[in-house]
Amino acid sequence: MSKPDIQFNEKTWEAFEKQKLELSNAMLTQKGILGKFRSNFKQEKGPLHIIINTMNRRQVMTYDDKGSAIKKDFLTWNANYHGKDWVDNDLWIREHIHGIHYEPKFKTTFTQDLETGEMIPKKEYNGAVEVYDIELTDKNRKQVIEDIINNCNGSIIDNIKFYGHFTNSPQGPSFRCNLYTYDQFINSSTEELERLGRKQGGPQGNAPYQSKDGKPYLV
Repeated sequence: MSKPDIQFNEKTWEAFEKQKLELSNAMLTQKGILGKFRSNFKQEKGPLHIIINTMNRRQVMTYDDKGSAIKKDFLTWNANYHGKDWVDNDLWIREHIHGIHYEPKFKTTFTQDLETGEMIPKKEYNGAVEVYDIELTDKNRKQVIEDIINNCNGSIIDNIKFYGHFTNSPQGPSFRCNLYTYDQFINSSTEELERLGRKQGGPQGNAPYQSKDGKPYLV
């Protein structure tokens, strides 16, 4: 029986390896864990289960072609992977994150050739930049989220926590909320999702209060 193509999020070290950069210890550890799971997983002992824990809609500040600041809506999601090895032992990858990765960034420095006086450019690694992979729009949002859940065979909608993450806005300071229903999460615009999260009692109107100042409980 052929092994399934297990789709992990491996974009970070792929980006670093493409630039021929050394992987950090954390990257090497994670790469090794995923490789071991792939190697040990035996489909004949049972199917691969992908169990979504959380789905997160995130307001991210970015810039358009003219340099103007704009907010976009991106999706990230977190899942457990479960399978069996050849002696029927459980295999787990826990809280594996999709929808975000890191890419190396560079700066250019110059050294001078002492004989010719020529300034020689050199590209140097200068940290990493966060990249979101799954942009949501009013047109694609419902389909994208439904497809991810449908492709994760171990997931139950009622067991998924649905988060909204918001930056500072005229409605208030940055915050996050995990009290949305599935219908609210897939059908609400970013503005509506924020309004629901900020309202008294939270999205469903029954959230407890965190403190005496009357602010709704936001996780």
